Amino acid sequence: MICHILLYKFKPGIDRIDEHLSVISKFMNNTEGLIDLKCGRNIGFDPSKEFTHGFIMSFENQETLYKYNHSDAHSNLVNLFKGDIENKKVIDIQSA
Repeated sequence: MICHILLYKFKPGIDRIDEHLSVISKFMNNTEGLIDLKCGRNIGFDPSKEFTHGFIMSFENQETLYKYNHSDAHSNLVNLFKGDIENKKVIDIQSA
């Protein structure tokens, strides 16, 4: 299993964060190889000033993650919201 982990910091004043979360959540039942998806606001005791929200997408393997990253659906998502993001980090890890 491959965990695709994204950390986002939205630009100040962005009021459509719930729309981001809703759109991303819809990938769960519409993405081949995606076996789990979690997303939400950073609620830590010492919330990071750098990142406000996180996303964890678990894929069957590297091939299904690659297909997702190169899909029209992913490109459309990136283009739809890229102006709302101030900073992001992405890491992919292999999990047992």
